Amino acid sequence: MARYTLIAFLFLIARSISAQTITGTVLDPDRQPAPLAVVKLLKATDSTLIRGTATNDLGQYHFPDVAPGTYCLQLSLVAMRTLTSRVVGVRPGETVVMEPLTFQPADQTLAVVTVRARKSYVDQEIDKTVLNVAADASAQSKTVYEVLQQAPGVVIDPNDNLRMAGKQGVNVFIDGKPTNLSTTDLANLLRATPASNIDRIDLIANPSARYDAQGGAGIINIRFRRAGNLGLNGNVSGSYARSDHYRSNLALDLNYRAKKVNVYGNVSGSDNYQRTNVQFDRQAGGAQFLQRGYDRDGTRAVVYKAGFDYFINSKETIGLIISGNRSANRFGTYTKTAVVAEQNRVDSSIVNRVDNPNQNNRINAAFNYRYADTLGLEVMVDVDVTRFNYTSPSRIRSDYLGQDGQALLTRQYRFDPTTDINIVALKADGVKEWKPSHLKLEAGLKHTNVATDNDLLAYTGAEQQADVTRTNRFRYQEMVSAVYASLNRSVGKWAIQAGLRGEKSTIRGQSVDLAGRTINRPDTAYFNLFPTGFVQYQATGKSQFALNYGWRIGRPNYQDLNPFIYQLDPYTSQRGNPFLRPAYSHNGSLAYTYKWATTLKLTYTRTNDFSTDVIQQTGLTAYQTVANVGRVNALNISLSTPYTITKWWNTYLYMGATWNHFRGRFTADQPFNERGFGFDGYMQHSFTLSKRWTAQVSGFWNAPTTQTIYRIGGLGALNMSLETKVFGERGKLTLSVDDMLNTMRWRQSAAFASQQFSVERKWESRRVALRFAYRFGRREIAGARDRQTGVDAGRIKTKDNL
Repeated sequence: MARYTLIAFLFLIARSISAQTITGTVLDPDRQPAPLAVVKLLKATDSTLIRGTATNDLGQYHFPDVAPGTYCLQLSLVAMRTLTSRVVGVRPGETVVMEPLTFQPADQTLAVVTVRARKSYVDQEIDKTVLNVAADASAQSKTVYEVLQQAPGVVIDPNDNLRMAGKQGVNVFIDGKPTNLSTTDLANLLRATPASNIDRIDLIANPSARYDAQGGAGIINIRFRRAGNLGLNGNVSGSYARSDHYRSNLALDLNYRAKKVNVYGNVSGSDNYQRTNVQFDRQAGGAQFLQRGYDRDGTRAVVYKAGFDYFINSKETIGLIISGNRSANRFGTYTKTAVVAEQNRVDSSIVNRVDNPNQNNRINAAFNYRYADTLGLEVMVDVDVTRFNYTSPSRIRSDYLGQDGQALLTRQYRFDPTTDINIVALKADGVKEWKPSHLKLEAGLKHTNVATDNDLLAYTGAEQQADVTRTNRFRYQEMVSAVYASLNRSVGKWAIQAGLRGEKSTIRGQSVDLAGRTINRPDTAYFNLFPTGFVQYQATGKSQFALNYGWRIGRPNYQDLNPFIYQLDPYTSQRGNPFLRPAYSHNGSLAYTYKWATTLKLTYTRTNDFSTDVIQQTGLTAYQTVANVGRVNALNISLSTPYTITKWWNTYLYMGATWNHFRGRFTADQPFNERGFGFDGYMQHSFTLSKRWTAQVSGFWNAPTTQTIYRIGGLGALNMSLETKVFGERGKLTLSVDDMLNTMRWRQSAAFASQQFSVERKWESRRVALRFAYRFGRREIAGARDRQTGVDAGRIKTKDNL
């Protein structure tokens, strides 16, 4: 009964949290409302198109979630003269109500009116960095994973762990909400998703109270493309890329918009294959283990999304979205490890073959209700259900060879892990704005229930006998209930926001093996308050300062708590840690922005009880696990700026430097106290060669750095693309070359106590791609509703590679 009462309560008080808003009314020459007028929101500084919408039956338009800045509006209607509004400044938390604008008849009717506006790839806003993926020609033939690999301030290691501004613990969202996928499963989804499906990616270093407190390093929010034109319209695209092997994808986007209904959907299919050369050397027990080999990785995937919005009236809207992905990965490894004795002679060797095809299927259903009036009240409720299934059968064959290469013996292992995850999330948000007082109150509730069932069947020997020590079933349940409130006030040149989020977490886990041994871990419940604060000062019309603070939590990935033991080869294995604790982070930053474009930012983060991958050596064998090891202090300074060199040459530059101090213990007798410096840079040059032809050159560089005891080598790439418009500007043909200098490779090493190793991984990063895209349907812009979808799913973790 309590659950149904909660749902009813959510529907009554819920609301979508919005930031700044621009709204107004458009009239025809007879001073009557003008429906279906096209309204474009442009940056006042360079007339860059931000977004578009269409007026409703009452002649009203509405732009929610507008970043602080200066803007103007451009309005058009058939047989009417185009209107341009006055320039208006938008301050944090402010709702701007424009004066009514009235159309006048045009002197003559034009068949087509085309407005060209080029959106920059990177926009630095006061609270986040926005990657406009749809505006980047070279990104269209990549996957989302590859776009993030080269995003300013973002690093992805070989185990698919994300770091942002030098910090671990990033929470990944899709369309505004956590993905609730594991590190590996999320990586598989991002690798299977063409970047051509994506509109933009938001990098949010210090989220406000309305976001989940999970993710000590901040949030990466991936927003899918969604057509918004009236009538039937869409986009079809395809690409083929070649390095040593191939990759290809096809994608279709459709949207139908009428007065009361908006129906939309997209689907993409991809087929990729590559090899990654691996070199892994380590020392143990007075011997050297020199491993050479490769990973083969082929993925076929389908990513889909379908939904509708129904506009009940001018204030109320309901919607339903069904989304998901299905992928099959043909993963396997081949390695040969030479065991070298102290006299530098090969004592023996091991040939290891792993066949690990895996499949995953994720489906999400999201219902949304929204109410918004003109008096400053908005409410929204979301009900999300996600189901995820993952199977990863693994066959391992190890052939032991003598000093002269003769076969000595063969060992075989088999693992059949299956993971089922069910997630239900109820969320409600509300806002009340008192416009004359420039005061806004935001509040909301959320409850998430995550249930996972992980079953591992392990077998050994040619007879495939059950392995009692490894066969295991792990059940896990996590319930998080949250409530938050935030107050925003603007006074003169000052804007202040203070928020507080409370989260109650209840976590239960149980692991049982074939011998009947049971581990009831984790078993805990805790309540935390997470404060946030933002202060902004508009010093002049061109200069702005912003100060913010937030306290956040980093809960362990679900599968990091799973005590399963995965055997990777005879000497290396991987296991979870049911005793992991959450990490807590204090995050503060000070930013200066000039002309709403150039931003200088200083960020400090202190994380207690942080966890990291740890390799433990026992004799000749090693295993990888995750452990809470200590504390890290991180100081980051970054500078980002766009610059127009000429009318046909635009640039963007990002530079960031990070100082880290790691202090803690891997074990009682293995303390560490390490400092590290890191630098990362990104640049992009865009060239308008003619009305039809454009070109782009971009590149990034991550300098060598240190993470705890691990030394990480430099990483960088240089890319270029050439694009032309075809079929009356409805089509685009793009030729791109990624990693022209073939510099993308991962290097990591350690020389600490028993951890003595170095690893290098080189994948097929240099490739040539050809992409074609064609847009069809009506071309007038009309705003389809932009809302958040998905549920909490960012922490389900499956088997990684050591």
